Amino acid sequence: MKKIILSIFLIVMITAVSAVILLNRPSTPPITELAKNTSTKTTYLSQKIIPDTDLPPQGTRSLFDHMIAQNNGLPYPFSKLIGLLKEQNPQGTEPITLLIPHGRSLLKGQADDKHPRIVVAADFEQANAPAGFGLNSKGLLFLGFVENAHEIEVLSYNEAAGRFEFQLVQNYCEGCVPRIVYARRAICTTCHQGGTPIFSQRPWNETNGQQSTAAAIAAARANNLAYENVALQQPLANSERFDQLTDVGNFYHVTQRLWLDGCGLDGNQCRRQMLKLALQYADNAGGFDANSPDAQTLKQLQAKNFPKEGIAVPESDLLNRDPIGEKQGFKGWLRSLVTRDIKFGEGAKDNEDLSEFDKLPPLRKEVDPLTIRAPKQVLTAQHIDGVYGLARFFSDADLKTLAQANANQWANVIAKVQSLPDEVFAAKPFSRVVMMQALLGQSRDYCCLNTAEMSPPVVSGIPPLKIKKLTQLQPFADYCFACHRGNPAQRLNFMAGDTEGQVLANIQAKKEIRDALDWERYQGTEKASKLMPPRDSIQYQKLQQAGEKTRQQMRDTVPSLFDF
Repeated sequence: MKKIILSIFLIVMITAVSAVILLNRPSTPPITELAKNTSTKTTYLSQKIIPDTDLPPQGTRSLFDHMIAQNNGLPYPFSKLIGLLKEQNPQGTEPITLLIPHGRSLLKGQADDKHPRIVVAADFEQANAPAGFGLNSKGLLFLGFVENAHEIEVLSYNEAAGRFEFQLVQNYCEGCVPRIVYARRAICTTCHQGGTPIFSQRPWNETNGQQSTAAAIAAARANNLAYENVALQQPLANSERFDQLTDVGNFYHVTQRLWLDGCGLDGNQCRRQMLKLALQYADNAGGFDANSPDAQTLKQLQAKNFPKEGIAVPESDLLNRDPIGEKQGFKGWLRSLVTRDIKFGEGAKDNEDLSEFDKLPPLRKEVDPLTIRAPKQVLTAQHIDGVYGLARFFSDADLKTLAQANANQWANVIAKVQSLPDEVFAAKPFSRVVMMQALLGQSRDYCCLNTAEMSPPVVSGIPPLKIKKLTQLQPFADYCFACHRGNPAQRLNFMAGDTEGQVLANIQAKKEIRDALDWERYQGTEKASKLMPPRDSIQYQKLQQAGEKTRQQMRDTVPSLFDF
């Protein structure tokens, strides 16, 4: 009997001690503190040239903005947005997609097994044409969609600015008016500490690449049907490829720092040498000599301006977390004594809702993305990693184009680098497209540089338009704003405006609206394709249900006639 009592006593004591340890486990500061804009004095050249502002530098935009503008608007539902990326892929294959029901994002409280977060990574290269360059999307575009938050988180590269942009698609739901905005960068970089993509490490238990997670999703959804056209069970290779693409994106940032800070303001010759070596490596990686005289020359040139403290490679890999395994076994039982499960719908409802996020049970410090992570590596002037980073910017199509333009003699390509004007290597962000134009000696089009026909970018936190006085705007809000207010394409953004009066004036100035809503007159004619809303849209279905009277009221708001 005494032995039994003693055993029970020991179990209780062990449990108590373990619970105390768990309770006193050091945790990260709350995100409300981490996200405060604690701007520091500019230290590096790259910080002056690539500013850390919420909105992109003037005259530049994100890859996502360019794609949406060229698509004439944001597709809905999310499966159509995934389909848009598939259409961009010359192979016609799906982008890399995964389901994460219990993740670590700011919107983790809005996702669960029945409504998992969908993450997407573009993974294709387009061929170049005589008149233009194809898109190399690998490591440059990532999406995260949480259905119940009605929000898409977007991380996409800005070719002209040399940085990743953080964006949100807010109010993304059926019959809603979505808003594409630039997020508060200070919030995003609490987790994305290098200003770059992040992802977990092998074996990626959070994702539906693992059978146990996929099975939990299928059980919660009571079927095996795809969710937004994303299969509930994905091969683990998808998780691995997603991880690889985030690593690729992470090093774009490092490469810009090596290009600018590693060579310095007056380091044009250093940058020329770096590009020369990068093209040698791109042509023949297996035969590249990292200790060649050319490589030694680059090290000597870097030594003149390289930061004494080195250039850090941000840690983009999060430790693997197993949400299902955390609840199992003795440790899982102990953890349940001192923590509670997140109830679906708790926490942040959007990316501005930081105080509610802080109320959730904290993750263990070692798996919390808010924990400050040590760099993967600190590079010095004796490293030539900028060579490998620059080489990654060029697509296979670029290398083929350069070879063909130089009689398939790669030595001619290298000679071309030596002959380029000095201003090509001035201290500015490295741009694959701009450098290709210089190497070819001719200007070619590219999908994602020119912003002349784009509407101004919008930062998050600005409230949507509230219609109070001019009630004639309400049907336009219900059936038209989704495409024509906040559209990155300026020609389609004709219902923009900060006030009701400005919006009404812009609508009345667009005389084509009256005829575009005259379905009866133009249905079955050559102008039928210009009728609005588009026939495959939810807005069309709802306006059809509202009836001709509503369309007549909308037409009466526009004073002009028959100029279609």
